[in-house]
Amino acid sequence: MAAVTRTRIYRRSGAPRGIVRAHMATFPARAGIFRRVVDAILPQVDRMVIVFNEMDEVPADIAANDRIEAITTDRDTKDLGRFFMPPEPDDIVFLVDDDILYPSDYVPQSIERATLIGWEGNVFGYGGMNHRGGDQQGTGWQATGMSQALPSARGVRMLGTGSVVARGDAVPSFSEMAPYFGHADVGFALLNLRAGRKAWMLPRAERWLRDGMTPELEASSVSGTLRTRPTLPVIAGIGEIIAAPLDHIGMAPRTRTKTAQEAT
Repeated sequence: MAAVTRTRIYRRSGAPRGIVRAHMATFPARAGIFRRVVDAILPQVDRMVIVFNEMDEVPADIAANDRIEAITTDRDTKDLGRFFMPPEPDDIVFLVDDDILYPSDYVPQSIERATLIGWEGNVFGYGGMNHRGGDQQGTGWQATGMSQALPSARGVRMLGTGSVVARGDAVPSFSEMAPYFGHADVGFALLNLRAGRKAWMLPRAERWLRDGMTPELEASSVSGTLRTRPTLPVIAGIGEIIAAPLDHIGMAPRTRTKTAQEAT
């Protein structure tokens, strides 16, 4: 399979200039729904990487598509499969889930919104969590779902990795993520925190992104198929994320000012 080295996806000045790629992991129980994601996302990117967990054969039409890199594994890598293939540092990487309904303008709108904030030192997504300490009501983790409306970008401690967009150099390797097996959100948040990057939820309309889980597959999202008991690295990582003195939590970012060339 020939490597894609030149992008066909337009983006304005200030965005990374590498290829635009999407990374997804799926498994046999999702065979009936993962194609919706391929159909929605593939037309918007240069390349798509799909890891087929616990499968020994790639569907023929997927294998025949030269813009899809399909990988089979007899192990269940869970969501860490998204990190199996390393991107180039200046690529734009979308981490996608097999059970989310992505709109037809998901990629260009996300690139535009991220570019207004700036790619250096930042990672982006749509679902996120913040932690509020103390003994009063309303303390603990507070989640903002990807389907909820958000009028402006907001800083968070942790992003949901099914709706992340980041520059290639902010996407951890599979080996770096391995200690957080079954808890990819924790690993992604922790490794980018340690690298000095800030996490931002991007603005969107209500239900611009939607949950695509079907009732008959609902059990696969809450069973041991996807979740594992937190290991010591995961528990320690959560503590480090909570304790980090971050100055952007709940705040709106400073956005880039368009140049005269960009404004025309």
